[in-house]
Amino acid sequence: MVRSMTGYGVGKIKKGDQECQVEIKTVNNKYCEINIKNSFPSLEIEQKIENLIKEYIARGKVNVLIKLNGNFAREDKVIINERICDSYYAALKRLKEKYKFEDEINLETLIKFKDIFQIISEEKKEEAGFLIEEAVNKALKSLVKMREKEGKILIRDIQKRINKITRLVERINQYSTTYLNNFHHDFRQKIKNLTSGFEVEEGRIELEAALFVEKKDLTEEIIRQRSHLLQLNNLIRSPEPIGRTMDFLLQEINREINTIGSKCNDLRISSLVINIKTELEKIREQARNIE
Repeated sequence: MVRSMTGYGVGKIKKGDQECQVEIKTVNNKYCEINIKNSFPSLEIEQKIENLIKEYIARGKVNVLIKLNGNFAREDKVIINERICDSYYAALKRLKEKYKFEDEINLETLIKFKDIFQIISEEKKEEAGFLIEEAVNKALKSLVKMREKEGKILIRDIQKRINKITRLVERINQYSTTYLNNFHHDFRQKIKNLTSGFEVEEGRIELEAALFVEKKDLTEEIIRQRSHLLQLNNLIRSPEPIGRTMDFLLQEINREINTIGSKCNDLRISSLVINIKTELEKIREQARNIE
């Protein structure tokens, strides 16, 4: 099912005195970009969350807010910041050498610098991770539901515009036959007028007219346009993410319609080309929000 890239979902899980609430917001983005704000910092858990999100979301900027409350068992650990400790030791050694101090640089000296020690609180990851994963799953399901609902609205509008473009292309096809016949007649007449008084074979005039008219023929562009529109119609029914493929097809349709506009100076066809380009731009605006 086609999905919008914008959406919001929330998941809340409570077990005993422990509670986790997850909010997920998504907006347009070329790729799947995930940002996580977690009141329970854990690289391992955040990697699991990212993998879980990628199972649901192919494209979009994903902002995740995780709030964890409750009594989680914890223990405090002390670690040494060796980089800062080394820096202090080197500085003290330079001072000793420069000013000829006799005092020794020892453990008692270094422990006076409190910032070489860091106290880290380690919560039980298993308990927190299980609660967070449940809440994320719930939030993702809510998010996907909203993205699918908006996706349906976008596709209805896009389908309507594809149908309109298809009708306009067929009108161009109808007008192009008349345009080519008139162009061929007028071109032959101009050649005859320009060569009046000269001996020019009629077959040569006909050949030159046919070669020039061939450059104005829109058959190939119309056939390709029909093919692109058919692919676009099939694409919007795909269960897979379609945003990037749709963008490519819209570029191809736009390229063909530009070629038609440059090859033909018929006022009726030019007007239809403008209408198609207007509808294409509206589709492209909607497609920017499709996953």
